[in-house]
Amino acid sequence: MNKATEISDRDLSRVRLRFLDLLKSFFQEEPDAERMSRWRGIFAALAKEKINPQLDAVIIQLGEILNKKDLQELKNEYYALFTNPYSNHLVPLNASHYLDGKDFGPSLVSYRELLKTARLIKDKTITDSEDTLLIMLDTLVTLIEEEKRGGGEQAKDFQNQLLQQFLFPTARQILTNITSNPEANFYKKCTRFLCEYLELEQGLLEKPDR
Repeated sequence: MNKATEISDRDLSRVRLRFLDLLKSFFQEEPDAERMSRWRGIFAALAKEKINPQLDAVIIQLGEILNKKDLQELKNEYYALFTNPYSNHLVPLNASHYLDGKDFGPSLVSYRELLKTARLIKDKTITDSEDTLLIMLDTLVTLIEEEKRGGGEQAKDFQNQLLQQFLFPTARQILTNITSNPEANFYKKCTRFLCEYLELEQGLLEKPDR
């Protein structure tokens, strides 16, 4: 690999990490004024770029929603979808709920095996299950950073397993779930953005035919 390619790969890793940081910020906690202002700036900038037609369309839609809605509307939507245990539209965010039809199902065991093989250990201060959306996104971040440090094809293989077997199927099912709520305008688009981006990630990790 020549120096130019190395720089290109390094830049690509930085872009991937920035997108994943943005995606994590949607689901971490209720938005506040600082985060909403950050989102508005990011989507205004992204709207000027051309990535692919599907992602570009969602970016424009998210920018428009952010300019129309106020902070309290986003807080209320987040609460109804991800926090309120009595909500009729509460959205689970763990993979086994969707892949197995129940929490803590066999897919969680498989996911833990992937983490073990990749030598990744969940922070003991985190009480959520390893297969929750945020932890899976964090795992992808860690594997990209490992690739940057020279993890090579093995780090890419782990990323691909994570995406194909757990993260992307879960994101698609979360989108199906959240779409059933007619009032979830913003987070429906956030989840669409997540799915479109993860599809790009899968394309990056596909091995060329030999």
